[in-house]
Amino acid sequence: MAALGHIGVGLAAKRVAPEVPIGAMLLAVEASDILWGVFALTGIDKPSGAFPNPGPAPWSHGLFMSVVWSVLAGLLAARIYRRNRTGVVIGGLVFSHWVLDFITHPMWPNRVPDLPLLFKGSPMVGLGLYSSTAVSLVIDFGLVLLGAAIYVHGNAANRRLSRQSTNS
Repeated sequence: MAALGHIGVGLAAKRVAPEVPIGAMLLAVEASDILWGVFALTGIDKPSGAFPNPGPAPWSHGLFMSVVWSVLAGLLAARIYRRNRTGVVIGGLVFSHWVLDFITHPMWPNRVPDLPLLFKGSPMVGLGLYSSTAVSLVIDFGLVLLGAAIYVHGNAANRRLSRQSTNS
């Protein structure tokens, strides 16, 4: 269920960076989970649990590698879109995945921190906000609804501003 919360963050970010395509934002917030799927299939990250709680996955969900992926995504986005601001936004959204996971992991049923700081064998962290299915559902759907509301409100405001500037 955690993926829904990440999507809410991506939707809300459109308000602060209307020039960044929403598809790029949603891809950015899910980049760690996409990498996890690729790395799990190739054996780079060896899952010890099932999605959405795969267990320690240092190459896709570790703090150090999350910073690396964020910087790389930001540089790539800045180059593709030819705007440094877009790169900063995309890099920040990629990193937001780790932040939200840090707040919510460990997830049930094991309740053991599962976000590595570095690589295999490094300390694991997680504040454990997700303690039950009901709590995780409320948080995830709440984040999606909040993100969608911010997205819709921001788009409506941008359309009003756009109409006003064309009428002047």
